[in-house]
This record gives sequence, C-alpha cells and structure tokens, in this order.
Amino acid sequence: MLHQLFLPLIHHSRTLAVVSLSIALAACQSNSVTPTPSAGPVIATNANINKTESTMRQQAVSEVIAPASEPLDNLWDRITVGFKLQDQYEHPDVQNQIQRYASNQRLFDLVAERAAPFLFSIVEEIEQRGLPLELALLPIVESTFDPRAASQEYAVGLWQFIPATAASFGLQQDWWYDARRDPFAATPAALDYLQSLEQMFNNDWLLAIAAYNTGEGNVRRALQRSNKGNFWGLRLPRETRSHVPRLLALAAIVAAPEHFGIELPKIPNANPVNKINIDAQIDLSRAADLAGLTSEHLKSLNPGYRQWATHPDAPQYIYLPATAADDFIVALAQLDPHQFVTWDRYEIQPGDTLGGIARKLGTGIDVLQQANNLQGTRIVAGKSLLIPRSGSYSIDSIPVIADTSAPSVPQTYTVRRGDNLWSIANRYQLYSADIVRWNNLSPDPLLMPGQVLDFSFANSPLPETEVAVVSDTAHYLVRRGDSLYTIARYFETDIDQLLRLNDLASSDVIYSGQKIRIKPNSARE
Repeated sequence: MLHQLFLPLIHHSRTLAVVSLSIALAACQSNSVTPTPSAGPVIATNANINKTESTMRQQAVSEVIAPASEPLDNLWDRITVGFKLQDQYEHPDVQNQIQRYASNQRLFDLVAERAAPFLFSIVEEIEQRGLPLELALLPIVESTFDPRAASQEYAVGLWQFIPATAASFGLQQDWWYDARRDPFAATPAALDYLQSLEQMFNNDWLLAIAAYNTGEGNVRRALQRSNKGNFWGLRLPRETRSHVPRLLALAAIVAAPEHFGIELPKIPNANPVNKINIDAQIDLSRAADLAGLTSEHLKSLNPGYRQWATHPDAPQYIYLPATAADDFIVALAQLDPHQFVTWDRYEIQPGDTLGGIARKLGTGIDVLQQANNLQGTRIVAGKSLLIPRSGSYSIDSIPVIADTSAPSVPQTYTVRRGDNLWSIANRYQLYSADIVRWNNLSPDPLLMPGQVLDFSFANSPLPETEVAVVSDTAHYLVRRGDSLYTIARYFETDIDQLLRLNDLASSDVIYSGQKIRIKPNSARE
C-alpha cells in the first residue's frame, strides 16, 4: 500500500518562511493573470477576518522570507511558486470551499501518501508547458489522487478520463493495459486536453477547468445564456459550480497551510521513480522479486497494467523506486530468457473444453479468451490456441491425462500479499464475476492483504425441488446466491457444457429465476 511504501519519503514540516516565499514568488510570476495589490491566498481561517488583518499577517511573515536563491526541497513549495490564479482565491464560493477543507488533516495526509510517487512528474510536465501549477492539485478534486478511482460514468484514473475522451487523446485501453490508470501516461493527455480547452475559451483557465469537468458543450451553452462571460456568472451543473472553487480552495490552503490548521506532509522535490524499459513481456510478480519489492509495491507504481504481466506488445516498461532501479537492471540482465512471458501453441483435441484446457495449463478461461480473441467458449478440434507462459510451466511437461478437479473451496478466503481477483479465482476455479457479486465488490477491485472474501456461494447446496425434468432435458431454476460454478458442480457437469447449452459467455451474470439447461442424467439420484 502506498502509505507503507512511501512513508519514508514523507514527513511533516511547518516551514513558514518557505511558504511565505512561495506566496510572494507566485504573485510575481503570474503570466496569464495580473494580480491586484491585494491579490494572494486568503490566509484567514474564517470569513470574519478581513483583508487588512490578512495583509498584516502576510507582511509579518515576509520579514522572515528565505533568500530567493535557496533551493526548494519540498515539492509543495515548488508547486506554490508556480500558482497563477491567486486573484480568484478571495471569491465567496472559494471561501466556502476553504471552510470545507480547513482543518481536514486526514485528507491531506491521504493525498500526500497517494501523490508521493506521481506528483513530481506531474509538476515537471506542467512547468515545462508553462501552465498554472494549480493544475497539479486537480487530481485531488477528481480522484483524491487514486489511480484506480472509477466513477459511475466510467471515468477512470487520477484525471478521470472517460473511454471516448481518453481514446481521442491517444490513451491506450485494452485487456492488458489501461493508460487512464497510468499517471505517467494520463498526465500529458490530461494537460493536452486542458490546454485545448483553455484555447477554446479564450485563455480563461476557470472556464477550461469547468469544461474539463462537464464538457465544452455545456460551458458553451452556459456562456450563450449568460451576459457576464465568466465562470462565476454561469448557470452550470451543481457539481461543476463546486468543482472549480474546490481546486482554488485547495491551492489557497497549500499556499499557506498553517493558517488553516493543516500540516502538509513533506514530499521531497526529487523524482522518486525510474522508468525501466524491459522490451519483453514480464510477469509483474517476477519483476517485483528482481527488484526486491513486494508485488503490491510494484503494482501500486504501475496501476495501468490490468493483468499479471506487462503487455504482450506495448507497453513493456515498468516504474520502480529510484533506489531499486540499479539492482533491478543488474538482475534483469542475468534473467534466463525463458523466465520472460512467452507464448506456446496448443492444438485442440477432440473432447477438449476451454475450461479443461485452462485448468490443464494452469491459466484462466478469460486469459485464453483474450489471448485468442474468443467471444465465448466454443472451440474446434484441430484448431490451435495461444497459451501464455512465464517460465512456471511448459506445454511439453503437461501429462496427457491431467487431474482437472478443482481444489477444495474454503468458506472464506483471507487475501494475502500478491493476490489479485484473477489469481484467486483461477486458484479455486471460480468465476471472478461470482466473487465480485457475492462480496459486493467493485468490478475491478483492489484487494487488500487481510481482507476476507466470502466463498460460501461455492459450497451452497442446491435443492432437488428446483429441478424439473422436461422431455429429454432438465432445467434448473436459478436462486439467489447461485453461480454457474455451483450449478455445474452440483450436477457433475462442466461449466463449459452449461455455457454451450445455454448460449452464455463466461462473463455473463445469471439471475434469480433464470432457467439453466443441464444434462438429463445429471440431476440428483
């Protein structure tokens, strides 16, 4: 978990002098906005403290400003120096949002933990483009800096890209890899989008940020209905009306955290991760071993990979802590080529089923479907399947007759380090969808060590009163909690056989009251 991985990089500090320097420099370096003499972060803890008191407090702080040539060792201070929207911080809507965030230490602790691996690269990208560094805080509003965050509208990642917008900005999305979840890939795309919106709305950053949230069409229509021509005068959805002030409020607090009861955990102003090109597909767990990391640590730095390995084609790089990169490169150079993920070809034999082949080869049905572009589970004898392997097994070593029985399924399962939904489902030959549905998980859950999963659905008895024999077939009436696995196990048949008989795909969800066709001789005797 990130809070375990990067706590050594983070510690609390209250550097009043440096923050004050940041406030002063930010006001001087504004490119797109010309601040008034009173512009700057509102440092009052509530709306009752007037501007005069705020100005006096800033003047008192300025007496202990550090020399401008002193390098900034805290990334938060570097961000503050690049703020350019300070003249908007005093708007009443921003002040209301400041009260929402003020004294919420837990939020800033969480954000610092999550942002530590990624924030430096975000700041670098924004600075290179000459954009306001308030944008570096936008992932706090969008996703609380969670790369795996997903909304009901199918927006994903730090920057909350929906699939269509992500595709239009060149972000790769497939079964192996989703660039929306990769902060290092998604950040340039998000900034490209924001810059295009800023140009679209005549260099007005508030309108650009609003359009990023609600779409340029909604902002254009709101502008047509308004005679004021700026963000504050537009009639926009409630979420967007609060979205922009929240970003500005966060910037005001980051500029002067001590005035709002906040202690920003320090993030060093240095790149914490290195990008390593593998130029081959590699199992992420194997890569973690080579780097001397836990699987969770490595996967947290590479959230774009959706499966157990890097992409078969591209990308084939990984991000590692800078402290582990050199050792990894040495270990990688010594790795036997057979230890990379490679692909075998399996010729389908008469009587084979996709589930049987998956069990025989130690892989999953969904893996074979994706690798071979199969929409269902129908396969044809004489054809071939591509089988991924990573040095743990070989086609030549598989016996002609293998034990294809599923291991005993426990009532509950405690998640261990390195586990993911796919590996657990494959271990007990369950369907991921059944585990997700029974445990009320999100479709793409991040499992945590120690988390307990309920597997009782796999051992639930099926009552014979629900079986009705009709002509030469039998049907089972699905009840709440059933899964294809439990039905197949009860009637001593194969899941693939059920899928074929009922024209189902392995990803289909069965529902209570649905009739499932089974073999006529498979009902309980």
